[in-house]
This record gives sequence, structure tokens and C-alpha cells, in this order.
Amino acid sequence: MDRVALGQWLSLALVPLGVGLFVGDSGVGTALGVSVALLGLAGFRLSERLFAAGPDASGSVVDTRTADLGQLGAALLLFALLTAVLGRFEAVSEIGILLRSPGARPLAVVAVAVGASLGGGMAVLTFRRDRLRDVSRTIWFRAIGGSVTFGTYLALLVARPPAALLYGVAYGVSRLVALVLLPASSRW
Repeated sequence: MDRVALGQWLSLALVPLGVGLFVGDSGVGTALGVSVALLGLAGFRLSERLFAAGPDASGSVVDTRTADLGQLGAALLLFALLTAVLGRFEAVSEIGILLRSPGARPLAVVAVAVGASLGGGMAVLTFRRDRLRDVSRTIWFRAIGGSVTFGTYLALLVARPPAALLYGVAYGVSRLVALVLLPASSRW
């Protein structure tokens, strides 16, 4: 199965998941369900542009920026989905309690550092190191990278939900800053 077909199947798999979240819950689950379903439909519709690789792929700066921002949005949506599925939504005031607690402060600092490193830090390293750039195009590297990114979030979410929120914010902000400051990934 080629990349485009795999992308279409995975995108379509998000639609029933989103509908299930929409129907099965109220409040946050409803909004999350609609977002997941729309992301699946958009991924299916744009699969030729998002998942095509090689010389026939567009590679334009606009397409690449859209794909990069789409990947960031999908990652943040998956963070929200994991949080909703586990029912671990905490009040924002819990972050203040986490930062004031001397025993939990190191975990918050580590969560922010790891989130920033996996978010924008990996993008900067991939941009600057030719060897890492070549390796980052393999499916194994992406699978391991995704597992580390979402596994870390899941571990923090189970251990300390406010630290997971800090991790997610650091990941998103650092990745967004890297996407804005670095050239489009198709130019690497």
C-alpha cells in the first residue's frame, strides 16, 4: 500500500472515531468529536498533497507549511483526545498548585523541557543535521518519534495531568516557533 492510500485509510478511520465521540459524550467530547471527524475528512480530501512523496509531489512552500501546521494541529488534537478518553481534564488552577509545590516543581520543569525538545528542538536538529534529516524520512524514525512524543504525554497525563498540559503547551509553542522561523520542511 502506498503512502497516499495509507494516508486516506488512516484519515477515514478518524471519521467514525469523531462521530463516536460526538454522539457518546456532551461538552468537551462533542467539540473534540467534531474536530476529529473534520480532521479525518480534511486529511482524506488533501491526501494527495499531504502524503505524496517523491518528484511528483508538489513541494511548494504553501503546501509544505500547510502540511506542517496540519501535523502540529493533529498532534495537539491527539493530546486533547487522550486527555478526553482518560477523563483527566484538570482545572488550569492546578498548574499553579503544581508550580508552587516544591516536590512537583521539578516534574513541571522536566515536562516543559522535554516538550520543547521534542517539539521545536527536533525540528531544529533535523534542519541542521544532514544525517538526522535523512534518517527522519524513514517510517521507523517517525514511528519511534511519535511513540516517544505521545508516550511521554500519556505517562505525564497518568502521573500528573497539569504537567502533561505544560508538556503539551511547550510542545505546541516550540514546534510553532520552529515552523515560523525555519524554512519550509520541503526546502531542507
